[in-house]
Amino acid sequence: MKTWIEIKDCFPVLRALDARQFANAIEQRLIDVRSPVTGLQIDLFGKVNEVRILEEQGVVRAELDIDDAFFARNGLTREQVDPLLAARVSKLRHPATGAMHPVAAIVI
Repeated sequence: MKTWIEIKDCFPVLRALDARQFANAIEQRLIDVRSPVTGLQIDLFGKVNEVRILEEQGVVRAELDIDDAFFARNGLTREQVDPLLAARVSKLRHPATGAMHPVAAIVI
């Protein structure tokens, strides 16, 4: 499954990041998440295929790819996963400082 997530409030703090660095920061947030159904830890959640930085709009959009087998394996639906995605990406780590920066993230 491919889905897009829109991230706001990341400028000016994360302005120096390029697309690859944004992808890495997002992917770090998709590891070791908790299943909303069982509460158990899920090791690998997805990967970032594409990042579009729209600085003039103050937005970063990322295309996430989640394997369809993930849903069957973990007994989850997209409706359960979308809020989890937004919640997990609501903080991004700055690669140079290591500091976590709060951002606003929504699945579009």
